[in-house]
Amino acid sequence: MRFIFLLLFSCSLSAAKEFSVEQLPADLDGDWQVCRYTTPENNRYDCSSVSVPGPIEQTFPEFDGLAFYRATFTISDKFQHLPLAIYIRQIRDADKLFINGHLIGQTGQFAPKFEKATLYQRLYPIPSNILNYEQSNELIIKVYNHARPGGISVSAPIIDSVHNIYQITATQEALLMIFIGMILLIAAVQIFYYLAQPEHRENLLFAVLCIFESLYLLTYSQSVLDSGINLTSIFRINILLFSILTVNFFLFVSYFFKQSIPWLIKGVLALTLLMGIVSVTVLPIDWIYHILLAIQLMSVLILVPFYFYIFYQANRQKMPYASLMSQVLALYIITAVIDFAIDQQLLPLFVSGIAGLLSPIFLIIVFIAITFILIHKHWLYYRHATYDYLTNCLRRSSFEQRLAEEIHRIHRTGQSLVVALVDIDNFKQINDEFNHLVGDLVLQEVVNRTRASLRDFDLLGRYGGDEFIVAAEVSDKKNATQLLKRIHKSIVENPVITKDGQAIEISITIGAFVAEVSDMVTALQMIEQADQILVNGKVNQKGHIHI
Repeated sequence: MRFIFLLLFSCSLSAAKEFSVEQLPADLDGDWQVCRYTTPENNRYDCSSVSVPGPIEQTFPEFDGLAFYRATFTISDKFQHLPLAIYIRQIRDADKLFINGHLIGQTGQFAPKFEKATLYQRLYPIPSNILNYEQSNELIIKVYNHARPGGISVSAPIIDSVHNIYQITATQEALLMIFIGMILLIAAVQIFYYLAQPEHRENLLFAVLCIFESLYLLTYSQSVLDSGINLTSIFRINILLFSILTVNFFLFVSYFFKQSIPWLIKGVLALTLLMGIVSVTVLPIDWIYHILLAIQLMSVLILVPFYFYIFYQANRQKMPYASLMSQVLALYIITAVIDFAIDQQLLPLFVSGIAGLLSPIFLIIVFIAITFILIHKHWLYYRHATYDYLTNCLRRSSFEQRLAEEIHRIHRTGQSLVVALVDIDNFKQINDEFNHLVGDLVLQEVVNRTRASLRDFDLLGRYGGDEFIVAAEVSDKKNATQLLKRIHKSIVENPVITKDGQAIEISITIGAFVAEVSDMVTALQMIEQADQILVNGKVNQKGHIHI
């Protein structure tokens, strides 16, 4: 390999500046020498100066193939007994790193057995016996760049202690795994809610999105690099997962906001998924770059505008959660667009660095926010299915279920259980004389006064339009009568005052049935008994308690 370095010394360009490593970490950013083959058969090179970090295309436009970065550095002898390493955040696409003519590390493979290693960090320990302390050392990074802007484009190489660099990479790997674990936990929660309410398909779509997002992030893990799996195959899988995420995210958004998908968008989604599937075939890798760019462009130019059209329509129609969910999803979309700009090297390096650090954090924040929105939506659905919207009482079906549980409980406690139906007399006349809004006010006031007479664990439900049902554990029939008298008095004692100051006198009839612990009755039987007592009571004597 030494002939490579001798040739580099003979390049026509003067050598790049020499870096001085006097303290750690040492950032080797600045002017480097970069050379490419001009006539490989004669080992001739074309060399120039390049600022690192920066894409190699700044020096050699439209460059593909083999190139060399060269720099020299001196290192203080105070580090002579400290194990050192070189860390590079990202290189496109494959590389070999030499110090003083010795190969110290390689990631990916060069052609003809090309393996693309763009997704991964580089960590190369430096054998101490190859370093010249207080003298010049030559650093050569041989890069194979394939079809896309590449080279050392994200951050410059860093020399630091092995311990510090391993700590950095281990921390980043741990954070990635924590992010993946959190996203998978979110997926599990969403699957649980979907199984509880299969009609809420947005929970399933979001769970699938989380699972594929986790797999997508996993392709960036150093553990995948260390697994020995062909890196080009991992890159192909990465593109497939990206296409699935693109389609799945759109389906989630459109389903959540109940928006139909136009045929044009359906075609774009189908084409996106098809291109992702094709990318994992034996298609030449040169074509895969075009596929990835096509997916990204369709997303940015077609899907992103349609997302914001969906958000606009949802907010205009004042759909539930439209404003909050639109803001959260817009943050996710903006993050994805920034990632696209970083991938295409359209942003300044400092912006790319900041965005690269914040992107995973934004992703977790967005997924957690979406989870809370879906959980709250599920909770409201449960509450509206369990409780009456107007009066906040249990719905009839929920009341019957809870009553059945109370019946089982009194068999353990040895107490009695009273079930009472409360009917508002002449309620239709109130609606006719005033209006239905006043009627709603009367219903709410009756519920509030009834609830004030009950204990926290007693049951109160809406049985029908103007009928309510109460269940309470009592010691005996006398105790039940006292309870019902308190309820009756609290409701009829004072009139209901409307917003315009009108007083409405309320009359109620109560029909109740008391079950002793020895009575083998069901919830439905108790309700039927109380209902029959109420019917007879209204015929014989309205406005009283019948038990």
